[in-house]
Parts: sequence; structure tokens; C-alpha cells
Amino acid sequence: MIKLFSLLLTITILTSSSLFAKGWIVPPTSLPQKASAYIKSTYPDAQIWKVERKFKKKRGEVFDVDLSNGASLKFLANGECIDINGRYNTVPFSALPQAVANTVQNTYPQAIIVKVKKEFYGYNLNAVNGYGNYKIKLNNMMELFITADVQLIGQKYKH
Repeated sequence: MIKLFSLLLTITILTSSSLFAKGWIVPPTSLPQKASAYIKSTYPDAQIWKVERKFKKKRGEVFDVDLSNGASLKFLANGECIDINGRYNTVPFSALPQAVANTVQNTYPQAIIVKVKKEFYGYNLNAVNGYGNYKIKLNNMMELFITADVQLIGQKYKH
């Protein structure tokens, strides 16, 4: 009887604690194909260490991915990358569309990218289908704001 009670108590605790979890740890194979291909092309030497699947009100399903080189990426359910934090590494220019990478290199040729965030306006991001502004943080503490049509609309020093 005590064993049965202990078993039921353990199951109850595990079940209720999973209800309050921020996300679910899932295998790398659960990533959208587009996201897996993006990781392999952008970080060919890195391995996927952790994939966390979350549901956000405005974004829907989101995948947070941690790589063996310390980089952290965030993907929408359609596989589009919306956030890269290089943490201890640089974010390669190949992570950006070529025109956006060229704008960054022309503006600050000596700087390296440490963080990229794709910002959308509106509620249905999947309907946006790849359009959004880029907020790019550089190692010289500058943040660049580049539109989807590759116009540098602002920059600021952020320490």
C-alpha cells in the first residue's frame, strides 16, 4: 500500500511540474528541416546540444536551440531563424542575407556581429513570410537597425 501511494505521489508531482514548465526539451530531429539546414550551413562544426520547444502567444511555436560552440538560436515553426546570440563567438556574416551582411560590413568594416534579432510587426508572423527588420549588435557596442529592404534606418551606441 505504501509503495502504491509513493508511486501515485511521484506521478502526480511529475505531471503537475510539467504543466508549469516553460517549454519542452525535444530531440534535434523535431526541428523543422529548414532550421536544421540553416544550422548546418551557418555553424558546420557545431553540434546541437539542446532544443526546447515553446509556444508563444504572438509567435506560435518557437524552437530555442543551443549549440556546442555556445551560440543560441531561435526559430519559428516554419524554420525561419529570428534570433542568434553568438555568446562567446561571433555570428558569421553567412547567417544574414547577403545584402544585409554587405550593409553591416560597409558601415563598420572592422566590427564583428555578436547578436542578430529579426523583429516583426503584427501578430501573425507566419503570414509575414520572411519580412522583418534586423537589429544587429556589434562588438564595438553599436546596434544597427536595417529594414527588410536593406536600408540602414538607425544606429546607436549601446553599452
